[in-house]
Amino acid sequence: MSNQIAVTTDYIKGLTPLEVLQDKNIGQHFVNKFMAVYRTSNDHAVAYYEREIDNFTKRVNESEELAACTPMSLFVALMQVGGWKLSFEGGSQPDVYLIPGNRNIGTKDNPVWIKEAIAQPSPYGEKKIRVETGQVKHAGSPIVVYDCDTYTESVKDGRTMVEWTKGKRTPESRIVGGFILLEYPDGTREFKTFDMQDVSSWEKASTKKNKGKTNVLYGYEWQGSGQSARLVKPEGGQIDKKFFEGKILKHAFKLFPRVITNQTLPENFVPSVESAIRQGFDTSEFTEDVSHEELPEQEQDDFDAALNEAKSESAPLTVTINQSNDPEEPTF
Repeated sequence: MSNQIAVTTDYIKGLTPLEVLQDKNIGQHFVNKFMAVYRTSNDHAVAYYEREIDNFTKRVNESEELAACTPMSLFVALMQVGGWKLSFEGGSQPDVYLIPGNRNIGTKDNPVWIKEAIAQPSPYGEKKIRVETGQVKHAGSPIVVYDCDTYTESVKDGRTMVEWTKGKRTPESRIVGGFILLEYPDGTREFKTFDMQDVSSWEKASTKKNKGKTNVLYGYEWQGSGQSARLVKPEGGQIDKKFFEGKILKHAFKLFPRVITNQTLPENFVPSVESAIRQGFDTSEFTEDVSHEELPEQEQDDFDAALNEAKSESAPLTVTINQSNDPEEPTF
């Protein structure tokens, strides 16, 4: 005997943002979907959900902007991150960006703005997915090279190899490049390397795709105030180290097949600039010219369907809660 509780769009919209993170029906839906997609046990799915709902709640509570976002956008973010099997845990290398912003659901002449949150895999989250799916056996930490370091490149059996020794860093030390070690499933290894010409091309692509707005993390700062404020690159300005590390990771995989359906920002969505910069989020990452091979349709990850379902605002999301005295009976 079971009772079905339909978690519809109206049901979700009737909750407050924080209630979405505490609602038992939504939690049960998440657990059921996770078990179905990843063929895992109920205990494992529940443990994952409880850990990540705590991480999610912490990030929302730490941000007034996130706490003001629509319940539906928080629900979709929760389902997406579960589908990617990533973590909401914060820190300097988070798996996902959790960006608040405003979206116009009206017209250009009669705008109606609502506050929403979006979740996007960070380069570190993408790395986890590629290891999980077997594209790479291991990906090392991205290394930023300074002019005081000892660094040489060579080619062995057609693969780039690197020798690097960290030098004594000072505030005057200049970034000159970066690299990362990739190990493939067959045991072979190679380094992906990047220099300042690469950084320059990323900066140009970012500025172009962001409609002429340069990301300050490329070494810029605001000067002036009000209408006269403008972005300038001061003498000695250079790409932010943490931002560069993320870019190294992202571009190291540019010739690999996609592991996430093409990432685009929601139409008419304007990210919160302050929050985006703080997290190292670059909107050009979702439009810039980074080549990827397309996976054949039959190889798309199973959770794509789950994410499409989560994004649908018309289809009811049904949770079945079993009323049984048998603790071993699955709860779906």
